[in-house]
Amino acid sequence: MYHCKKVSQYFITDILLSRYTLGEFELQEIDEEGLLKNMEISELALKISKLIFGWKNHSEPVIQAHKLMKEVQRVSLEISEYEYRMGTKLSDYQRNLIYNSIEEVEKLIPYLKKKVNPSQSIENFSE
Repeated sequence: MYHCKKVSQYFITDILLSRYTLGEFELQEIDEEGLLKNMEISELALKISKLIFGWKNHSEPVIQAHKLMKEVQRVSLEISEYEYRMGTKLSDYQRNLIYNSIEEVEKLIPYLKKKVNPSQSIENFSE
């Protein structure tokens, strides 16, 4: 039987960052900016999924899709700049995490395309 003690969140975080491994890679190989980029991509994937799933419940789904695609383009550019700036300091593990997240967004786009009716107009759309 195990006994649990209340431990501070910071202590647990320190343990995770210093001792925990994911496969053969140490968590220390993940820099904060890369983690934030990965989170941003994941948030986009969730927003796109929610839009696809609730397409008929959105008042302006085409406009929302347009805004999300602009966001995808912006994040894609930021990721390219991040990868270039990091160069060899970017671990393979971190690169793969980001790449896999990008692939998830890429897989969602065909489903989003199927929801858009070519006859729908985005009149009065302003950025």
